[in-house]
Amino acid sequence: MLCKIPDIAKGVISLFASGRLSTEDYGQIMQPLIESYRDTTGKTCIYVEADVLLEGWQHQSLAGSGQVQLPSFDALVLVGGPDWFGNAVRLMGPFMQGEVAWYPLEQKDLAVKWIAARTDSCD
Repeated sequence: MLCKIPDIAKGVISLFASGRLSTEDYGQIMQPLIESYRDTTGKTCIYVEADVLLEGWQHQSLAGSGQVQLPSFDALVLVGGPDWFGNAVRLMGPFMQGEVAWYPLEQKDLAVKWIAARTDSCD
């Protein structure tokens, strides 16, 4: 499940993730938000907070069909999630086209400050 939450900072797409994410989560929630923010601001900054129940994407969403492909972004911060989540972000971060950071839930305030500092360049 992926859902929109109130923006944590002006111009930042703010989302909450739990359980297994689907192609529908991407196509009906994330992709339209990214396109809307990009059309409005010309850039994309994303905040995703996850709970410990996050399992990742449904296999068929990522099975080479190209259904889920994160569009280019300027900054992405991921907060919380299960133990593997932070390791995955650190592993994949260098391969992403924008700035990426991960913070444990206990450091949510630092994550908000991190993305807010980049918001000036994203609004």
